[in-house]
Amino acid sequence: MASSEEPPPTEQKEDAMNSNSEIPLQNDELQTNKDDERNELLQNSVDEEITDGEGNDSFTFTLLKDLEPGCLTLDTLPAEILMHIFNFLDAKFIVETLGKVCVLFSDLFCEDTYWKLRISKRWPKQFPPVYEENFNWMEACVEREEQHQIWSKTEETCVHFSYREGIFASVDTVHLMKGGKFLATGSRDRYLNLLDLTKYDEEDPEASKKAMNTVSTDKKHKGWIWSLASYDDTLCSGSWDCYIKMWDMNAGLAEINQFKCKSAILGLHAEPNWLVGAGYNQFLYMIDPRYGTGQKKKFHRRPVLCVVADDKYIISGSEDKTMAIYDRRAARVYKTIQTESYAMDLSFSHNQLWMGDKEGKVHLYDTTHGRFEKVESYDVGHSGKVTGVHYTTGALFTCSTDKTIKVLEPNRNPGVITTLDSHRGEVARLSYQNGTLASAGSDVTVQVWIPKTIYQAYHS
Repeated sequence: MASSEEPPPTEQKEDAMNSNSEIPLQNDELQTNKDDERNELLQNSVDEEITDGEGNDSFTFTLLKDLEPGCLTLDTLPAEILMHIFNFLDAKFIVETLGKVCVLFSDLFCEDTYWKLRISKRWPKQFPPVYEENFNWMEACVEREEQHQIWSKTEETCVHFSYREGIFASVDTVHLMKGGKFLATGSRDRYLNLLDLTKYDEEDPEASKKAMNTVSTDKKHKGWIWSLASYDDTLCSGSWDCYIKMWDMNAGLAEINQFKCKSAILGLHAEPNWLVGAGYNQFLYMIDPRYGTGQKKKFHRRPVLCVVADDKYIISGSEDKTMAIYDRRAARVYKTIQTESYAMDLSFSHNQLWMGDKEGKVHLYDTTHGRFEKVESYDVGHSGKVTGVHYTTGALFTCSTDKTIKVLEPNRNPGVITTLDSHRGEVARLSYQNGTLASAGSDVTVQVWIPKTIYQAYHS
């Protein structure tokens, strides 16, 4: 028999509703709260320094404590745990391997936010140095991590060698082409050399250096070979003999065409159906090789030392301490920039113009929408002229008459990743392509660095 003091069921329900105890949440509300908690934990995981393991145990415990025993498999782990774990893996491995394992892994890293935070936590300086619309953050992160790993430990990560076969005087220019597999060199002995870098063997360096040299001749020019450029299978050279010449790489550097200028050619840009030469006589030579016709333009009052171009602009640097921006579509000078010291070399890409000058500094210009406004000047540690500069999203490369090459961070106020001092004389020029770096020196050598991953692929 029920107790007379026990209230009826309806009264029990009312008492429960009026009590101060919490009402159990519905399933949808529980899931929402759980998702919010996980999102907060995910943000915390990305905000942690990639190399900092402090606090990881408590983080992992927080996420794992509610999981049932036996559920710890990759397909059941929460997304935030997976992303926290992946912070400790190389970006390239995540993209090329993990991202192809399943749709879940692919979806985790398809957004830019993760890659932006990953870069900013490791390298907090402004990157990219200049805003670029539709910037690929995932590719940039892979490139930055890979290049930093390579150049911070070159003795472990690179195959390096010094080359001087068929070179008898100072080397003034080097040029990598065909994905970094071939290297052309030009020197004051009038020798033009074409090297097949895939044939270098570090186990038999002397024999392989002879095998590398596919072409070595002093019959191509009658003056110092000072500038090189290429497109497709065509190599172009500029010399103090006042000629710009074109060579067929597939035919042992057989001559395709030649153009006589009125001056030594100190800088060269080449693209299909268009050549631009920087003249010692203050002129730019613009040539259409299809018809053998050209024109010369005078934008400077002293020798033109360097030239770069894209589909919109041709940019030249001169000893008169100016840079001329030529608008290809309007066929006129769009802007002239006065500089404190004259440009020795230029690098033009990603809405950025990098200039290396006579005083040993590098300067950054924002070229977005044709602005060409100076951003900042940097002293990166060179004590001589900056004779070469090349920008990539992975690293900024410079060389100098102080006998060194510097590999720098590709951001504003770039810090030094490493300094290469293999040359015993002034470094006249550098070339970088697809991971491989080459430099020309007055010590009658060419220095080459090939990442071991690429070297192994050549010999696999």
